[in-house]
Amino acid sequence: MSRLEKIYFSIVEWGTYIALFTPLILFRTYFFPYVSPKTIFFRIIVDIIFIAYILLVVSNRRYLPKFNALTISVTAFIAVLFLTSLTGISFTKSFWSTFERMTGLLTFFHLYAFFIILTSVFRERKYWERIFIVSIIVGVLSSLYALLSEDSTSRSGGTIGNIDFLAFYLSFNIFFAAIFFFIKSNWWRLFHALSFSLMIFTLLSAKEMPRGSLGAIFFGFFLLVLGYMVFSGNRRLKKLAPVLLILTVVAGYGVTQTKIFKEGFVDVNKNVPGRARELVWGIGINGWQERPILGWGLENFNIPFAKYFPPELPLTNDVWYDRVHNIALDIMVQSGIVGLISYLAIFGVAIFSLLKMCPKVVEKRNLFVPLGMTATLLAYFAQNIWVFDMISSYLMFFLSLAFINFLISKKEEERPVLPVKKNQLILLLGGFLIILTIFTFYYGNVRSARASKLIVQGMASPLEKAIANFQKAIAISPMSIFEGPEQLSKKIENASFDSKQDKKTVENGFIISAAELKKSIDKNPQDYRLYLILGRHYNNFFLFSQDKKQLEQAEIYLNKALELSPKNQQTYWSLAQTRLSQQKPEEVISLLQKAIDLEPRYYQSHWYLALAYKIIGKNELALKKVEDAENAGFDWRGDLDSLKKVIEIYQELRDNANLVKLYPMAIKMDPKNAQFWAAQAVALANVGQFKEARVSAQKAIELKPDFAKDIEAFLNSLPK
Repeated sequence: MSRLEKIYFSIVEWGTYIALFTPLILFRTYFFPYVSPKTIFFRIIVDIIFIAYILLVVSNRRYLPKFNALTISVTAFIAVLFLTSLTGISFTKSFWSTFERMTGLLTFFHLYAFFIILTSVFRERKYWERIFIVSIIVGVLSSLYALLSEDSTSRSGGTIGNIDFLAFYLSFNIFFAAIFFFIKSNWWRLFHALSFSLMIFTLLSAKEMPRGSLGAIFFGFFLLVLGYMVFSGNRRLKKLAPVLLILTVVAGYGVTQTKIFKEGFVDVNKNVPGRARELVWGIGINGWQERPILGWGLENFNIPFAKYFPPELPLTNDVWYDRVHNIALDIMVQSGIVGLISYLAIFGVAIFSLLKMCPKVVEKRNLFVPLGMTATLLAYFAQNIWVFDMISSYLMFFLSLAFINFLISKKEEERPVLPVKKNQLILLLGGFLIILTIFTFYYGNVRSARASKLIVQGMASPLEKAIANFQKAIAISPMSIFEGPEQLSKKIENASFDSKQDKKTVENGFIISAAELKKSIDKNPQDYRLYLILGRHYNNFFLFSQDKKQLEQAEIYLNKALELSPKNQQTYWSLAQTRLSQQKPEEVISLLQKAIDLEPRYYQSHWYLALAYKIIGKNELALKKVEDAENAGFDWRGDLDSLKKVIEIYQELRDNANLVKLYPMAIKMDPKNAQFWAAQAVALANVGQFKEARVSAQKAIELKPDFAKDIEAFLNSLPK
């Protein structure tokens, strides 16, 4: 190996170790700090080692990729993702994804490059052992962070921010540690046993235990034990294998019939996450049926989600989904049946190849390597039935595939170093790839990182500076066009209710954010969410400016939103706001009643209709809808703003009997509000409780002496 070759090889090797630290990356100054910094970090490291890898290939062609069935299946899957993104709804969205997910084509290309590098460079077992030791160490550090962190989010999900995603990531390292425990000896066995125990303990001790992931992990270990019994060569164990399988199936069936299981795992009532999964899976099936062959394109589930939105979904306390939360349906929606076949082919090829090598293993403890990797893949797939991948789990998946590729590849003697001049094509291709990688490094990663930080700065900055930050973020990275305008619109909306803000700056902000939202719509003309946000934006612009032209714009975009998602209650609420501003009370009532008719059990629609009746002066009807909202589960008494609105209704009706019941609730939540004490005094006096009225009035004076003159007159009017 030449000196340059050693340098390139070392960069690839150490870069690989560094890439494995991706799950630990957490910078809170970035937009979606648990996602975007990790993904950008991983992609930057891959860019660096990919350049080193190209130079390595140029220096010695033995590092060229060797294609076998597994490499071909992974390549085919990436090619299908690219093809179906081209034929999908929004290639821009498919390529870039969003800061919240960052799982677009750009990330998949980096994962594929990572896979190719690993399979082409590391062809000796010692390198793979080092890689897995580093990975396990990172898993241990992630677990310790989750266990020791004082931050509530990190305490649950560690540096990954979500216990399900943390479990997804740790499951790989749990299996890696188990595999090495069985094949290693001496103190290394102790290290892997302790690592395994710590990672399992982290999941078991989580506040919200990831039962799905733990079930998948235990399922994987059951298959590992069963596989060892079959392939170990021990006749007694082989005979016991079917007995164990039957007993496990019978025991599993028995557990599913218990009351605890049915209440904890099977019962999917209207307000539990299980019901949400069922509804979203239904959307996924409908979406796939509309575009069954090539799907909607990567990252475009939001389009069929809006189109097939079930009115029952808000009952699960969530109204936005960008994933089906089921790997098979996710891929079918995004890439059709072609995508699903190419994805399943990876598992089929990998598992078949691993099981094929089991009878050839001489030293039986080494059986735990192919069997362990088989169990790892199956546990990973089982978890993906309920959740979905992010960068940490994708990193481990492609790492596992690369190792499996190493296991099943035929070992060949090293080829001699070949002079580059004999194949100028490699040199030219290498130069092109290096230039492309540098371009990607800057435009795909550096600028995306800057945009992510600018969005956060925009959210936290004073208005004038915030607008400039948002504009910069949107200008420097195409990824920002999906979330930047929405965050800018929220910033302007909040500023419009702040009397201290400069009105000209706010007005300019409304105009700028509307223009940016329109640019996003031009890139994604079927995105319901963008139309809804822009329609609401114009509603708020009218409230600020009283310019009726804004209502005309709101009507245009909200009607388009209604066309894209006819069963989503949010559109009817926003259109009702437009009609209210246009002083069309009958249409307001009609729109809100339609929202109720879509799903009568959803309290929010009843509440909004109650507020509408209150505004137009139909207070008796308003109270009826307040009652309906309460019957549907809305605790308006526990929310001060909502409680104040109901108090205002009773004030209009001069219902002092109910007011004296409600004021103590308001005072309990805001005891220093002199207005509450004064109003309570009046209500108490009106129902004849003069002694209590005096006490309440005196309290109002204590809190706000300015009330003294009026309250003294009130007190003097009371009977002695």
